[in-house]
Amino acid sequence: MTERITWLKRDLSTLELLALGYSDVSSTYYFTLGIVALNSGPLLPITMLLGSLSLWLVGLAYAEFGSSIPRTGGAYYYIHRELGSTWGFIAGWLLSFDQILMIAYGALGTINYLSVIIPSVSRWPMDSVLSILVIIMIMVINILGIKTSARFNLTLLTIDLLGIMTLLVFGYYLVISHGIVIPRLSFNYDYLIHGLTYSFRGYTGIDVIAQSTGEAMTPYISVPRAIIGVSVLSTTVALLISLLTILSGALTTVSSNVGDPIGALARYLLHNTYLSTYISISIAIVLLISVNAGIVDFSRSIYVMSEDGLLPGRLSSVHGRYRTPHLAIIISSLIAMLFVIPGSVELIADSYAIASTIVYLMTMIALIIFRNKESNLVRYLRMPGIVIRRIEIPIVSIIGIAIYTFSIALIILIKSMYVLVVLSWLSIGILLYLLNRSSRRT
Repeated sequence: MTERITWLKRDLSTLELLALGYSDVSSTYYFTLGIVALNSGPLLPITMLLGSLSLWLVGLAYAEFGSSIPRTGGAYYYIHRELGSTWGFIAGWLLSFDQILMIAYGALGTINYLSVIIPSVSRWPMDSVLSILVIIMIMVINILGIKTSARFNLTLLTIDLLGIMTLLVFGYYLVISHGIVIPRLSFNYDYLIHGLTYSFRGYTGIDVIAQSTGEAMTPYISVPRAIIGVSVLSTTVALLISLLTILSGALTTVSSNVGDPIGALARYLLHNTYLSTYISISIAIVLLISVNAGIVDFSRSIYVMSEDGLLPGRLSSVHGRYRTPHLAIIISSLIAMLFVIPGSVELIADSYAIASTIVYLMTMIALIIFRNKESNLVRYLRMPGIVIRRIEIPIVSIIGIAIYTFSIALIILIKSMYVLVVLSWLSIGILLYLLNRSSRRT
């Protein structure tokens, strides 16, 4: 593969990478928490804790890859490098679908959380219309080439964490002061299985750190630290919110407000308009930034795959005046609008991260090949492994293959219709890939 040049040129520190990663990961469970609660019932903390395994496993794999080969591209580049261009394309194309869904859930989630100010905006069709306007606004900003700075992302992270800390501190204080009542948890197989179907996909977004490795100031140190930091922070916050939901008796409130579950939890606990409004707005800001992140990530992925000759060159074209990949930006925005038109949180949550789960499984396989094919490469972070017939297999890959295979099996059994949506997207990509290869040969 040739050295690629991207249009984003920044020196990112550990904190800046952490801010990028946490905003993407947290936006996922801010949006899906209500759906996870609805399907997990009283087992919500357990399913959220088990679901974090998905984040940790792929995060540790990315940390080893990123600290050893600090190149922009993330899973697409790693799989392309180890499994070949065809599998690399499949990985990149699948991830691009979730980047589109990130745009959709970010826009719809922003409007739903802002309903704390104007309740009517969360009702259909107003929520769909406003979500489309949000996407159009961010699309235009990206075409014009106005980008958020790393310091701006850090500021947003601070605002978000202050809001969440406010909820957790006041919430746990109220629960403890009234006496903690441990609910009786009878094991329910259906709750566990249906909850895991969503929670395994509830921490998606760590990919942004892997994709930004080539822009990191000291990737050998900053990438592993940022990934571990995001994993610890995301798991802790999600688990604390889940426990607070159960201990406070707010499960029904959270699961019946799938549009703004954390905002509903804040209103239930705090009975303070100003505090609950601040918490909802801080989350809305994070979700708004995820719209921008989805557009940037999609346009970058399409641009890189086009530059590598895997997609038609037309898709990598940049605007003559603004020097931005305007065509890719417009395509991602238009497709995202289709997903927000129904105004359904369930539609997006059911479709989201199926593609990423498949890519994570491919990443686990790529890590095994990477460990053995490039054994002489200097590794600043090396996951423990076992040797079987002279083949070293990282323990992360063993557990990851099992977890992601199990997750995909659950999705196929319970949400098979949405697998067809992903396969349809993949079919379009493969058709473009084959047509592009054919045209390059003639």
